[in-house]
Amino acid sequence: MADLAVVTELLLSYFSAINLNYITFFHCWNFEESHDFVKRFSSSAKFVDMVNMNEDAFNSMHQAKRISSRFRTKVGMALDYECAGSDEVILKCIDHNCFSTSTFWIMIDRKRNQTVFDFLSAVDLYVDAEVKVLTRNGMYDVYNNGRPLGGQLNVTLDRDIISDTNRLGPSRFAGKPKYEHRRTLSDLTLRVGTVSQRFPRLNNSIELVVTHLESDKDRHMDHAVRFGHRLIKALQATLGYNVHYIHYDRWTFNDSTGGILGALVNKDIDLSSTGLMTKIKRMEHLASVLSYMTFELMFIFKTPESTQLTDNAFIRPFSTSVWLMILLTIVLGSIAFKLNFTAETILQQNFKPTENPPFFNLIVEFLGNYCQQGSQYMPDSLSGRAMQLFMLLCTLMVYNYYTSEIVSDLIGSHKESDIKTLVHLADSHIDLGIENVTYEKAFFYQSHLPDVDYLTKKKVTEKTFINSSVGLQRVRRGNFAYNCERNVAYNLIRAMFDSTEVCDLNELESMPSQFVDHVVRKDSHFRELFKVKYTRMLEVGIKQKFADYWVAKKPECFSGSIISSVTITGALPIFVLLGFGLVLSFVALGAEIMAQFVTKDMAKKILKKTFGHVSDNRVVKRKFL
Repeated sequence: MADLAVVTELLLSYFSAINLNYITFFHCWNFEESHDFVKRFSSSAKFVDMVNMNEDAFNSMHQAKRISSRFRTKVGMALDYECAGSDEVILKCIDHNCFSTSTFWIMIDRKRNQTVFDFLSAVDLYVDAEVKVLTRNGMYDVYNNGRPLGGQLNVTLDRDIISDTNRLGPSRFAGKPKYEHRRTLSDLTLRVGTVSQRFPRLNNSIELVVTHLESDKDRHMDHAVRFGHRLIKALQATLGYNVHYIHYDRWTFNDSTGGILGALVNKDIDLSSTGLMTKIKRMEHLASVLSYMTFELMFIFKTPESTQLTDNAFIRPFSTSVWLMILLTIVLGSIAFKLNFTAETILQQNFKPTENPPFFNLIVEFLGNYCQQGSQYMPDSLSGRAMQLFMLLCTLMVYNYYTSEIVSDLIGSHKESDIKTLVHLADSHIDLGIENVTYEKAFFYQSHLPDVDYLTKKKVTEKTFINSSVGLQRVRRGNFAYNCERNVAYNLIRAMFDSTEVCDLNELESMPSQFVDHVVRKDSHFRELFKVKYTRMLEVGIKQKFADYWVAKKPECFSGSIISSVTITGALPIFVLLGFGLVLSFVALGAEIMAQFVTKDMAKKILKKTFGHVSDNRVVKRKFL
């Protein structure tokens, strides 16, 4: 190994085996040795950046920054550990996160001692590091699960040296994924953050918090946190690491600082037991390793009874124009029949007496035709009977259409509400309630979306924020809309509403669906490992098993077996019509009485003028007749 030509061939065989064409070599060789090295690599289409650590202009900090800010995603780094200053290069590169899964390091130990291994055991390497150490005995794979978290250095022989050809033999891990032999973190203690609605204070006992997260009671409470906690426990069982829980009172202050999100960004914790919504501002420093559910805020409310007289089951079958046409046919038909009966009376007065009903009787007759009550008056003329026949056919079709619409409206599916936006909800007569949790208050007061701000200014007060079970109980009574997370609503609806009430519920999205992901820092050394393990959980169905329990399905509506009842509000037009008829009849009665008195007085005056004296009504009647 003392021969630099041998070192050159071994390095070339390694970088060729892993298909790396861009290499930076930190060395302390002379010009001729460097020239031979570059010449040999260039002949194999390898680009080499030779960095001489003996030069006065060499700066390890500058080189570490250059490596960390590279534009290529996969590069090779070679370091002659026999050179002075190699320790400083390693330390500066560790400070700038240059030991990662995309930077392939090979360190050359030409003197066959343990100095390089002793040094690497004392620096902050992690499980994602790609570090090889080349010695006389072969090439070793070196990594640490995470020294700051209690990890120990792992050294495994990777490739043998074939002395006949001065090349490296095949890798012992060939054909196996990187984390196949790095599958346990049993020597680490990871810091895991927790947050809970039930325990919102920082001084809450962490034992009580963890007990709550691991329980199955009240699935609507902290369902996203407890679902995520189950996945973290599954990850812990897979990797074997120990856990130190740290409790926080909130998710975040402003999507970038504070709470459990701020702890991740500031590296106070390694991962969170709960997922976070992947908003753009939050993901500036974070990366997702698993998306396990969606989060959606929505209003739940029953279809409100319309306050408009014209919008109910007995008026809806016909539009206003159709109702006006029916009224017009009644009036015109009555006029036409009156003219017909009058003409028959005049034409047949010399032959036989004919019936000439009053005009108002004919109006009642036409109303009876529309209600399929038959016809009392029968014209004698052919024209009159033809008119009556077509009128009966018309009213028959109108009657059948009306009754079928009424039946289908009451037996068919429930009518959906016309409230489709938050602005419609704000302008309606429905009262509001919102789940009394921190993220709801943050959304309504800090989201600054136009529709949300309009609703908040018009209807949201401190009294609006109430408990979820109380809010949905008020929804059940009607004319009340309650805003909460979808899974919270579905779990409580299944427990509190029967199948007939479910069909009458409406959903109005207040916040679009957001993905809830387990996240880590973008530069986290566990990012790739966690992704690999979570992908395996997806493949074998572990995530789906938890989702079937913690993600509530929408309650079913069995509308085929439901007959809707007409409420007093829906039947109001019937009683209004009846009341209008009674009032009109009393007015008509009063008019008839007054007309009778006026007629009687006029008759008395005429008789008195004619006969000179009128004693009583009977005399008047007798003499007048």
